[in-house]
Amino acid sequence: MAPVRSTLPIICSVLEKIAVSPLRFTLDVLLLDVLRNYKATRCRVQPATTLPIIIFLQLVGLVTGQFRITPPNNPVIGVIGNEVTLPCQVEVTAMPEQFSIQWTFTGNSKNIDVVVYDRRKTDTSVLEDQAYQGRTNFFPSELNKGNVSLHLKNIMILDKGKYTCSVFFEQWYDAVVVYLEVAAKGDESLVSLDGHTGQGIGVTCKSRGWFPEPKVVWLNSKGQPRHEAVTTQNVKTSSGFFDVMSSMRVEPGSDKEVTCSIINNLLNAGCESRVQISDVFFPSTSPWMTAFLVILFLDIAVFAATGYKLTRSFKETRKAVTSKKAILAANR
Repeated sequence: MAPVRSTLPIICSVLEKIAVSPLRFTLDVLLLDVLRNYKATRCRVQPATTLPIIIFLQLVGLVTGQFRITPPNNPVIGVIGNEVTLPCQVEVTAMPEQFSIQWTFTGNSKNIDVVVYDRRKTDTSVLEDQAYQGRTNFFPSELNKGNVSLHLKNIMILDKGKYTCSVFFEQWYDAVVVYLEVAAKGDESLVSLDGHTGQGIGVTCKSRGWFPEPKVVWLNSKGQPRHEAVTTQNVKTSSGFFDVMSSMRVEPGSDKEVTCSIINNLLNAGCESRVQISDVFFPSTSPWMTAFLVILFLDIAVFAATGYKLTRSFKETRKAVTSKKAILAANR
């Protein structure tokens, strides 16, 4: 009787889980409850029922081993606003007549029954959660082949998270977890000149509608990262997307070709904007400014020379008139 008594807490946990919700009876939850209640000492199960329950627990491992669901190797990536398929494939030659499928979403400490497909009754029923209303589909022609994947439409930021695909036969159950990552590529970037900043020129790159936060890289004419100091701000909007603004200063004598590259690492995609800054925009090295200064200097020199000649000519004329007046006065 000692071994039977030691299993009572475990049996209790299993029975309570099954009684609450058969569709949510998952093997991982069962094992978690077994470990959690391993040290318990009391149970509401009557001793007379322990033997059948122990036999049932021994059969669980045999029953769940008859078939298998192939888990995906990597998280699924969906583009916001588009469609995506969450894979779930039962390794079976043909599905039985009666079975049920349940897709559950786990996020923010809550579980949502996304959709439940139940073919264990005469009339097949499909129940969708309100948050997923009209956005889910199965592949009817593929169900009998074990393809119980979920087709999710109009992907939203809130759809990101953990999904559990659970399949129930009459004497078999299995489940796999599928992680969905969502992403969005923002608008085309725009590079603008902000005017003079010290001896250099300020440059700003802007773009909107990214998710998750993108990476901004400034490149030179050779496609290599620039070494100037960069200030980047990713502002999260009320809709959950990110607007990007990045600024830097191009100094005189540096590479005048500037490229702003914004990258979404999750999608491995992005956009680029390029601008070529002419030397005329740099006041310290502008040839137009130099020409203006040369012309100004020449003008000043010409005016000075002209003024000097006029002044000298005036003095000479005045001196000649004075001398002539003196001679006339002496002859009288």
